[in-house]
Amino acid sequence: MSHSPRESQAPDPMPPVDAEAIKRSAVQAFAEWTRRLPVPPPNPADFIRSVQPLARRACRLYTTITERQVVWKEGATQGSPPVTGVRRQADGVDPWAETHASLRESSLSILECTPCGGRGRGSCANCGGGAQVQCSNCRGTRKAYGYASNGSHRLMNCKSCSARGMVPCPSCRDGQVSCSTCQGRGRQQRWLEFVESVRFDFLVMLEDEELRRLLWTKGDMEKDAKLVGEIRANSVLTREKVAPHLPEDWLQEHWGKTQVGLKARERVTRQMFQVFEATAARVSYAIADAPPTTVEFEGQRMLAPPTSEDRQFAARARKVRAARAVLVALAVGVPILYLLRGAYFWNMSWVALSAFLGAAAILADRFVRDGTLGQKTKARGWALGAAVSALLAGVMAVTAEPRINDARRHIQEGRLDDAHAELLALGGPEARKHQKEWTDLHLAHALQERRVDEVVKDALLLKPGTSARSKVDQHLQSLTRQQVLQALEKTDVGSASTVLASARPILEQMFSKDVGELTARIHDTEHAACTTEPCRWKALSAAHRAEPTPGREQQLGQIRATLVERLTPMQRPTAATLEWVQHLHKTTALATELADTPTDAKLGEHARQAATWAREERERIPLIGAERAVAISLLQLTAGSAPDILTKTTGSITLSCAVKNGRCVGAYLVGADKEGRVLNNSKRAEAAKELLSRVLGHPVELPGPPPSRGGKSLTQSTWKDGRVTLMARWNGTYLMELRIGEVKP
Repeated sequence: MSHSPRESQAPDPMPPVDAEAIKRSAVQAFAEWTRRLPVPPPNPADFIRSVQPLARRACRLYTTITERQVVWKEGATQGSPPVTGVRRQADGVDPWAETHASLRESSLSILECTPCGGRGRGSCANCGGGAQVQCSNCRGTRKAYGYASNGSHRLMNCKSCSARGMVPCPSCRDGQVSCSTCQGRGRQQRWLEFVESVRFDFLVMLEDEELRRLLWTKGDMEKDAKLVGEIRANSVLTREKVAPHLPEDWLQEHWGKTQVGLKARERVTRQMFQVFEATAARVSYAIADAPPTTVEFEGQRMLAPPTSEDRQFAARARKVRAARAVLVALAVGVPILYLLRGAYFWNMSWVALSAFLGAAAILADRFVRDGTLGQKTKARGWALGAAVSALLAGVMAVTAEPRINDARRHIQEGRLDDAHAELLALGGPEARKHQKEWTDLHLAHALQERRVDEVVKDALLLKPGTSARSKVDQHLQSLTRQQVLQALEKTDVGSASTVLASARPILEQMFSKDVGELTARIHDTEHAACTTEPCRWKALSAAHRAEPTPGREQQLGQIRATLVERLTPMQRPTAATLEWVQHLHKTTALATELADTPTDAKLGEHARQAATWAREERERIPLIGAERAVAISLLQLTAGSAPDILTKTTGSITLSCAVKNGRCVGAYLVGADKEGRVLNNSKRAEAAKELLSRVLGHPVELPGPPPSRGGKSLTQSTWKDGRVTLMARWNGTYLMELRIGEVKP
């Protein structure tokens, strides 16, 4: 690739710098820059000491570099020209000494076609030159299914290939096809061509390192610098072309940097040299009498330096932040400490204290901000305001503190809640110096209180033996008697018991006789409300223990005689009737209720013997042969059970009783869980044995597995218990079910 030379263009002379416009832009850029600083000053322009406009020169060189590679190209010929052989070699071509046309003309060569050997034709790839391929209908077998003349569908000679198995190749003629490379001409032509690739080189030469802050790309540089000159050439720019437009000392320093490194077969095909004028401003600033700090802003956009170049405002920010941390800790921490001291301080005094502390912190922050900027007049005003707010906060803190005289006054005036809050704020009941006031508070509260449990709490807080404690105990005794008797008048035994239980720990120490009398009255009321003999016995026994009297002792003897009579075993009837079973149930219930009687050991022993007798009598009644009502009572089922089958599940075993003509004629035992039907395992064996004994009416053992016959385990065994037939089903040694009597589950 070559280009015609182009005349160089001389750069414009550098225009004069608009100093005032640069200063204004620099001041605005400085204000924007300080806003990014921590704790920025309110009026940044007030701290500027001087602004110095600057103008710097910068150059930018664009270089286009082209690389040429020599490659062979090939194609079909027109007709069949004579073979010339290879006319040139690629290694002997200078890529920049010839044009594209001359290289093609000098290297164009006519050669025999390599794939077909110059014949223009070749073997067919589809048939391999055989001119025939396998029949797709019969796949070479000569037979294929088809319809005969009679319409039947059967295997017959292939009609597509006439039963030969092969058909002519559709892709060729006589096994030959035209060569695709030379299109059947037997010749191909080859020639050399240039293949070009382009890369670009970019170089920036700066007069000052500060200019590196600018963006020296093709489009962005014009945003910050003014283009004052441009020189172009379609080859390498020489020093002589640039020399008339730049100072000799600049060329002496920078021209060596413009030389571009080239690879083999590369050439510079275009260069563009640009000269820019970049404006800048040097800003000096200081706080008060401190030495000034200088920063520079570059380009037409006045690009700012990093904030790390600042020193004075950063030092001020550290001071302001430290002061703010202390002020926030005071403004927030002091109110929180008052809140943590207790609910006494949760009032308007705390609100006022928080408000004054907040105002003092805000005003002190303003004082620090202006003071660190050297603004003494404004700082003095903020300091005065902060001092006044802090003084008012101190006054509110003193006002918010609790006082012992106020607590005494509240007790005398009967405002016990206020007195309690005041004393808690002064240190709580543990403070020894305020024990008298706490005693007066508990005494006043107890004498004023109408709830027994609250009076008990006050009594427990007073030291026994003191006059205050005696007054509270006397008040508690009177209040307890009054409330217990009122509850008993309404037959409210529960409320009376609750009141007496609350006061008992205190009253038993000095008023044990009164406690016994009230306890006896409560149990007398319970006795009057009882409907059963065991209930009357227990209530009257408790009343007699609390307050023994001859009348209660006589009544206890009568009730005891009645209970002993009911617990005495009766003679068994000849046949088990429903009345007999119900009597056994009632005896068991009564014996269970009286078995644990610590106040009468003989009655308790009598009850335990009666319970044993009732249980043994009940176990002697067999389910087999029992009337339906008796069976329901023995199984403790509801009267609405199914008429033909009575079912009872005990633990993990189900017992079913078959009813026929009003009597239980058979029973069925099986595991209640479908996933575990075995009756003779460790979990169910005892329960199964007990149920089987209840069915038969006497103790029996579970059957053992039957012996095997002919090496095979039996799945069923049968035996008799008296007149009752029993049948067991087995799974190996596992007992799966038991059938007693006439039953079909």
